[in-house]
Amino acid sequence: MKMNRRTFLQTSALAVAGAGLAPHARAADAVTLITPTADAMIMIWLPGGMAQTDLWDPKEYTPYRKGMKGSELLGTCKAIPTAADGIFLGEGLENIASAMQHGTILRSLSYDTRFGAIHLKAQYYMMTGYLFPTGVKAPSMGSVIARSAGRRHPQVPPYIYIGRDIDTSDEEKLFISEYLGPGFYGVNYAPFMIPEPARGLSTLNAAAGMKIDRLDRRQAYLQAIAGAAAPELQEADKARDYMKVMEEARAMMDSPVKKAFDYARDEKPTLLEAYRPKITAAEQLDSGYYNGQRFGEGCLLARRLVEAGARFVQVEYQYGPFKGFDMHENGRQRMIEMKKQIDGPIAQLVRDLHERGLLKRTLVCIATEFGRTIASAPAAGVEPEGDAERHTGENLIIDSEAMYGFHGHFSSGNQMLFFGGGFKSGYAHGQTAARHPMVPVKDPVHLSDVHATIYKALGIPPDHNYVTEGRPFYVTNLGKGQPIGALLA
Repeated sequence: MKMNRRTFLQTSALAVAGAGLAPHARAADAVTLITPTADAMIMIWLPGGMAQTDLWDPKEYTPYRKGMKGSELLGTCKAIPTAADGIFLGEGLENIASAMQHGTILRSLSYDTRFGAIHLKAQYYMMTGYLFPTGVKAPSMGSVIARSAGRRHPQVPPYIYIGRDIDTSDEEKLFISEYLGPGFYGVNYAPFMIPEPARGLSTLNAAAGMKIDRLDRRQAYLQAIAGAAAPELQEADKARDYMKVMEEARAMMDSPVKKAFDYARDEKPTLLEAYRPKITAAEQLDSGYYNGQRFGEGCLLARRLVEAGARFVQVEYQYGPFKGFDMHENGRQRMIEMKKQIDGPIAQLVRDLHERGLLKRTLVCIATEFGRTIASAPAAGVEPEGDAERHTGENLIIDSEAMYGFHGHFSSGNQMLFFGGGFKSGYAHGQTAARHPMVPVKDPVHLSDVHATIYKALGIPPDHNYVTEGRPFYVTNLGKGQPIGALLA
């Protein structure tokens, strides 16, 4: 059956519902963690499918010319040097370029599965390491690290998610919330959601008129009622999980997390400005693609949360179909606009961590679900699964600037960036072809091995597992991921 966004969502909703029936998981026995090189991780999640040739892997700049062939379109921007010898980025990333002496670029990530235009399936794969459907609810990377590495601070959630609305109003949003969540691990490893950094969290403060001593009396009363319940109810996993969540919610009100939200008061104006986008909504082709200060302030808050003791923080430039990096038209201009929103905040985050002595033990990872290539048809997003992977562009005529850009979905090539946390500095791994299709041609790597490398940095072996439905479920696909030694210092 040919799969499109609608049919995928319909079938995935049924699969997610069925997976939710899985029994509560128990930890695998006698699992020994390995020595970590990172104490914390910040995942910068930029979903939509980023055009790697305009960002991390620039090719020859080929300006727009009406009537040019798709095969002639190799790059919509010039390459710029970075602080790392021999490494170049796309023009418009000058700030990140200035911090590349701390970073590693993985240019040769390749998938065996061709996702076509099905973003959600590719996002699920990147976040969990498993292809959907898995038969059980697969936990996200954040939940894996939260459970396996545990809390760094007893009052700070081990998995915090910044920048995504708490919204399950349709099948797509529900599916996203599932693959970002704890899966069969249960509610104790769910992300602590912070949709808008600037708004803070009202739940960290008592309701109007509610004094803390009164709140504590209510908490004690709840515990007393729970203690009077039947033994089988008290011992039930779900009941214990609920009581634990209530206790942790109360502890959060006295935690360092509250202080982390005071960045507008604590930080210098010049630093706050460095985290802001360098473009306004009115300057964009479509203001609907504008994220405002939400992403930049999310990066700043992530740094402060790591300082407060968070284990894993994920910051998202919120995904929406045809928004952000999901570019089906006007790719060149929209990429210029997106760079002005992400370049400064990401670079400042890296600088801040380095200047505070935190980068060595904090892994920063930048990821998207797949790469981009030239569209295989004038109307991007309708190509058959896998078609863009083979497309050379010889038969495509670019007759307008709206077609000038990388609008095709490309799971044959994806790229990631890493800073700190035991990864090499000033290093680029792998190589892609100079012409379409720009597939990895040197040192290709698989996603399970990338996940294994990340987990190794956090002290988690690739065959670490938890048992559900009577069988082990591994943190890397089938436990077979192998850390990529060339990426590590």
